[in-house]
Amino acid sequence: MLISTQTTLALRCPSCGKLGFYTLSRFAVNNGKRGRYTCECGASMAVIGSKNKREVLLQVECMLCEQSHIMTYKASRLWDNKVKSVLCEESGLETGFIGPCEQVKDCVQHLDRSMQEMAEDMGYDKYFLNPDVMYKVLEQLKKMTEEGKVFCSCEAGELEIEAYPDRIELYCTSCDAIGVISAETKEDLEWVSKLDRLVLEEQKQSYFNLKWNKKRGRTNRRNT
Repeated sequence: MLISTQTTLALRCPSCGKLGFYTLSRFAVNNGKRGRYTCECGASMAVIGSKNKREVLLQVECMLCEQSHIMTYKASRLWDNKVKSVLCEESGLETGFIGPCEQVKDCVQHLDRSMQEMAEDMGYDKYFLNPDVMYKVLEQLKKMTEEGKVFCSCEAGELEIEAYPDRIELYCTSCDAIGVISAETKEDLEWVSKLDRLVLEEQKQSYFNLKWNKKRGRTNRRNT
């Protein structure tokens, strides 16, 4: 009988947004050992360890609620030939898959749903002043981030993204630089669509859409 010793975990990083594939090995949890998996950006993605001889604990970082979720699997089930969904405990939505590599790659198409679909599932569509513009701006920023075109000039930290009713704020975890992008009008969307790259200035607060600063003059909540 052929016993599988590896399975594949697919998760999207809550820090940089990249989709990663990680090989979970039976040998990683032998003799009480733990296997740790990180994204290319350096963010922790998952930890696997044995609960006992027959059960395995898997801790994953969730891109939706930005919390850690801990799941218990029977070892025979974790490394079988069936695909398992990784769910966000708060929303119940799929955030990843575990199973044979090729099958998991087929399933991850569901993880590439648009920001609009995910936001609607979580009830956020009524939160934004102009949902259509907001979703498209988020999609563009997501694409640019995956291509390495959104970063901070300090080159030391990762960028976090927060969406507000009328704008998006980018925050550098290293130098505390902040970038504000208006996402409310057709003009805002056109501006973002023409971007070649987006760079935050080290330790500074930048308003990339100047009209946002002049028209509203609001204070970023991180500084309040």
